[in-house]
Amino acid sequence: MNLPSVTIKPADKTRRLLRGIAITGAIIFVIGLILEPTRAWGGYLIGFHYFTGLALSGALFLAVLILCGARWADEASFIPRVLSSRLPIAALLGLGLCLGISSLYEWSHAAVVEGDHILEHKAPYLNAVGFTVRMVLYFVFWIWAARALTRRFANPDSKRGQLLRSASIFMAVFAVGFSLASVDWLESLDPHWFSTIFALYTLAGIALSGLAATIIIVVFLARAGVIAPKASADILDDLGKITIALSLFWAYIWYCQYMLVWYTNMPEETGWFVARMRGSWEILTPVNLLLNWAIPFLVMMPKAARRSSSVLFRVAIVILIGHALDLYIIVEPSLHMSDPVIGFWEIGPLVGLLALFAIGVMEELSKLSRRTAH
Repeated sequence: MNLPSVTIKPADKTRRLLRGIAITGAIIFVIGLILEPTRAWGGYLIGFHYFTGLALSGALFLAVLILCGARWADEASFIPRVLSSRLPIAALLGLGLCLGISSLYEWSHAAVVEGDHILEHKAPYLNAVGFTVRMVLYFVFWIWAARALTRRFANPDSKRGQLLRSASIFMAVFAVGFSLASVDWLESLDPHWFSTIFALYTLAGIALSGLAATIIIVVFLARAGVIAPKASADILDDLGKITIALSLFWAYIWYCQYMLVWYTNMPEETGWFVARMRGSWEILTPVNLLLNWAIPFLVMMPKAARRSSSVLFRVAIVILIGHALDLYIIVEPSLHMSDPVIGFWEIGPLVGLLALFAIGVMEELSKLSRRTAH
């Protein structure tokens, strides 16, 4: 479906603000590389994963809508296409992350690997060359599958069978690639730890944050008159219901991972959670659950709340903040920080990359509206 014939012009003031934030974030990151390289790269990793997750969530939602035969989202079906358009930029950011391998991953240092039987056993997979090659392959396949999917979806002559085939291919490519990418980018920060459910946990995080981004865009377009008031209320109601489901799913996977590790009580598994549940880190765990599960789940239960653009918008903001906190809890304790430290080096790259994502989305919406107008 194409964007309705309404011109969307991002406010110059907003655009300048976002560009200023993105440039400031880049400057902070560069300064951080000189003064606090580990912390700066940690913030970059969080921002990169956040950026990539939002882009992937667009194609993921589109594939799910096609496979389920859902028609309720037709009025806003272009939004997932807009989100997935940021994948090429995410690929460039991924190549940038490869420059920080030595600062982030202990398995990249020969002196650390030597004599460590676990790391020596994983060395054929966990090495800088393999990490970089897989990074390239992930994005090559993701971009190819996402573009094939969105191109067919945008073509009114596409047959149902073609759409189903493209959606199925994307889901297969995404599932395998994202599972491995979760291990490479996040789980290998602590290469002695492993979890067979970790990829599903990170998937729940990007799905929930991608849904929150979609809600914000729907609210913005509804207020701009692009989506009819009645249609926007119905779409928001459905998005609110999905918010309830995904927040519950995220909490369920979080609990499953924690409960199974706690129950088995094996040192090679429990160490990851111990580092995140002692000292000041212990305070952040309930906050994480509050932002990603309790608030979205409880607030969205009444129908009136789900149909309120202002309520849903605020809940979406809470979820986006919660996802940033979730990634912070995943990344930072593995970088040998005894206590939580949130400063310029962590916030700058993250906020800068999110501003860059927002700029791209606004520009893409503007392009779509111009094409439709012509």
